[in-house]
Amino acid sequence: MASAADINETLPVAATYTWSGLYAGVHVGYAAGKSNLFIAGGGIGGATDLDSPIDPDGFMGGIHIGFNHEMANRFVLGAEADITYNKVDGLTGLDGGGGGITTLVRSELEWSGSARLRAGYAFDRTLPYITAGVAAAKYEVTAVSAGGPAGEIPLHSDTHIGWTVGAGVEHAFTDKWLARVEYRYSDFGSQDLSIAALSPTATSVDLQTHDIRVGLSYKF
Repeated sequence: MASAADINETLPVAATYTWSGLYAGVHVGYAAGKSNLFIAGGGIGGATDLDSPIDPDGFMGGIHIGFNHEMANRFVLGAEADITYNKVDGLTGLDGGGGGITTLVRSELEWSGSARLRAGYAFDRTLPYITAGVAAAKYEVTAVSAGGPAGEIPLHSDTHIGWTVGAGVEHAFTDKWLARVEYRYSDFGSQDLSIAALSPTATSVDLQTHDIRVGLSYKF
């Protein structure tokens, strides 16, 4: 019995997983955008205002890097940055009157990125978390002729700065490899159209996105 007790005392104790440390990875996802184009006096014959949804949507993929610190009470605090290439676009027809579409508006979210704080509670190798921070996106809006001579008029091409919030769950399926699923809402605000610099007409275009992302990270 004494020998058995000695053996038990020498057996290694399984270490609890720690989330502290630097990590980097890749992510992919799908974004559904909400965007409205407003041009004062931009309606039929210039007599009314144009206020039209030009909602983009599509797939995205990018990279992220971050750092976590797990405290003694299992709360995990961290910071993360990401940059994403987007194939998020839309093509909306504007009614030119007389029952026909004379103009198409193409909306394109070219890239987006964010710098955020994260906070979560570790259940050993599983970490549910919330996140929030600043976000940026390059957004382009182009008018395309749908009748008559073909042509394109760039209406807007600017970087929007806004904010983002979200929540997710991350799981360490080995000591080094982490998998996650995350939902994010981003509001990139409203800006005047780039072309408005040449005209006193009141204009604006805004952008918000809802996206779902899955990712894979390596913990250093």
